[in-house]
Amino acid sequence: MASAQSELVAVACNRTAHALDTTHCVAAFGAGNYVALYRPNNSVFATLRGHTDRVNCVRFAGEHVLVSGSADGTARVWTNDDGWRCTHVLEGHEGPIVALASLHVGSGMVTVTAATDGTMRVYEYETAGEEESVAAQQVISVGAHTALDVALAHVPGFSSESDAGSDAGSAIMLATGSTDGRVHIYTRHTGEFTRAVSLEGHEDWVTSVSFQRVSSSLANTSATSHWRSGDVVLASGSQDKHVRLWRIWRTQNTTVAGDADRRAAQALLDASAPGSELALRPREHEFTTQSGQFAAASDAVLEGHEAWVHSVSWGCGELVTAGADGVALVWAGDEEGVWATRARLGADAGLLGARMGDVGVVAWSINGSLHAWTHEGDAWTPRAAPTGHFGAVRDACWSADGEYLLTVSADQTARVWAHKNEWHEVARPQIHGYDMQCAAFVPASETESEKMLQYVAGAEEKVVRVFNATQAFASGNTASALTAAVPALGLTNKAVVASNETFPDDRYAVRRTHADIAQMDSTSNSVLLDAQLRHTLWPEADKLYGHPYEIYAIAASSSVVATSCRASSERHACIRLYWTHNWQPAGTLTAHLLTVTRMQFSPDEKYLLSASRDRSWALFERTQEDVPYKLVHHQIKAHARIVWDVAWSHDSMFFATASRDKSVKLWNVDALGDAPVTLAFPGPVTSVAFAHMLSEGRYVMAAALENGRVFVLTSSGSQKVPTSWQPKEIPRDIAHTSTVHRIAWRPTSLWQLATVSDDQTVRITSVNP
Repeated sequence: MASAQSELVAVACNRTAHALDTTHCVAAFGAGNYVALYRPNNSVFATLRGHTDRVNCVRFAGEHVLVSGSADGTARVWTNDDGWRCTHVLEGHEGPIVALASLHVGSGMVTVTAATDGTMRVYEYETAGEEESVAAQQVISVGAHTALDVALAHVPGFSSESDAGSDAGSAIMLATGSTDGRVHIYTRHTGEFTRAVSLEGHEDWVTSVSFQRVSSSLANTSATSHWRSGDVVLASGSQDKHVRLWRIWRTQNTTVAGDADRRAAQALLDASAPGSELALRPREHEFTTQSGQFAAASDAVLEGHEAWVHSVSWGCGELVTAGADGVALVWAGDEEGVWATRARLGADAGLLGARMGDVGVVAWSINGSLHAWTHEGDAWTPRAAPTGHFGAVRDACWSADGEYLLTVSADQTARVWAHKNEWHEVARPQIHGYDMQCAAFVPASETESEKMLQYVAGAEEKVVRVFNATQAFASGNTASALTAAVPALGLTNKAVVASNETFPDDRYAVRRTHADIAQMDSTSNSVLLDAQLRHTLWPEADKLYGHPYEIYAIAASSSVVATSCRASSERHACIRLYWTHNWQPAGTLTAHLLTVTRMQFSPDEKYLLSASRDRSWALFERTQEDVPYKLVHHQIKAHARIVWDVAWSHDSMFFATASRDKSVKLWNVDALGDAPVTLAFPGPVTSVAFAHMLSEGRYVMAAALENGRVFVLTSSGSQKVPTSWQPKEIPRDIAHTSTVHRIAWRPTSLWQLATVSDDQTVRITSVNP
């Protein structure tokens, strides 16, 4: 294994209602097939791999135990013993798991999972000395409806300290929110769960449920004064926009079935007598278990959301709810006996969930972004939270000085990352209407002392777009816009400048004097998500036309940009060139029969190298003619399968081609007819890159595979094209789990490697070659 350390793991939260949970200053959330862990005011510090499909739900069962459920139909138990590791896999479901709950019972743990196969499964986790075992105890059928959420709690009156070793300690309740609009309560003493009561009141699907045991501190207002210590309060949220509270308590054992109805009828008759006042009371649903007799009744209806309620959660003695209206509400009972919102926390889009933790509220939205607020006194202050792509990340490139990393994704965004104390997202220069495919920074020429930071990007459209950096990223006195804005019904980022400024190119300029477009130092600290969406767009400088199909690959030199598109014939498999000084067409290059998958200029810009799905590569040399490059060699059948990537050595002496045929081949640029050096890999190679410098006189190369594995290779020997290479693999726990689309060395003296993948992660890794 290579000596490596993770510097950045950037990924968004999965867009499901139960994808995140918190405990003691640590948050866990589903991120693609991973479970990602992060601490407040910090970035993701670990990704737990094991699931083979999207992680839908995550729940902590104590500080050192975590349970995750996935669309692969399994749940996994993770324990933290000098590092998080998977200790058990819970199998049995035939459909995706959508919700789960865990509860410690005695020396073990009970876990309930709900899936789309119409069942809930109960697993018993037992510890005997150093031995641990998990067994499936029960399968609960829910019929034609689906359980959207589940919650577990000890029955009312249970004391975790006094009753842990008694039979009462094993008496627990299971609550489910269902698509039939009801909350179903199941109870278990020592055997299996049986349905005890169904609570009606919601008018649409019940999307979330959460238990809270009443303590003396919780029952200290007029709204909760009738709660008794030991009672259990259940909160339920629904698509009917309402949140309901249900109180569950232990009753006297002298009552029998039907007493509740008779008492309610008698109370109504007594109240209707002359001189009596009518007092409405909610119906009490009584149920009997082996642990005693209990009652449940509606306690409050909370109205505040204007759209579906996706999440309800108790935390730190408070209730927080989140809905599709993009608002997280913190609820508390006031002295007048009314439940009211203590805080109203807004976000950029509809929220899927929110959790109250030790340091505040963490919420996640329908676009995968995390939002966090810190509570200080009566004020709630937004704070930065981890960010990342929520779709496959297709391409990545470094700025010439290595200060910025640009990534583009199928989530239709381009993002810029920078290092200030730690790596974080500093800008979102492009929020597009098409899935992004490729991008490249335009380097400065040797004669340019200063150059505006600029990049070109392609998406699943026929146009290549050129973007200029804003003033926050400008160096020297280079003129640039304050920010950019997208007009209504438009797709073009227009430059925003102050009314007293002159902009070099006024075609796209929008003049404003509002305070919200004042220059901001986006690179100094983590930028809050709201600012990223409002203030960090880059203005679009130009559009490059010519391709008949979706853009697939881009390469940039200081004077020329090369682009390609998807192609199924030689006619469309051409490479189009554009001058960077005026963005006018510079000609077309032909050689390939199918889509050109990758292009790269040599470091000295003498050559342009391309690879294609037709299993060939082509080399073009710089000329002084109208078309700046011409074909000098076309290697047909260079590989047995698709050629995915090409890379140049830092001295332009040789280049590498990477293919689906599980090999990387090295070619001598001065002897193209010679047989290449072939390096075999354990899987299809999807990306390859050479470091920008030697390591103790040795070339350093990185290669990534279709299954997410990443290798760092160092050369040995004195040949012009080294024939012997020593591979070392990046540890799997900081590598990827799916196809790596791009691997790029940071062009600095630091040995840092950026990789992006279909697993939705952007990773920066420090290696010791």
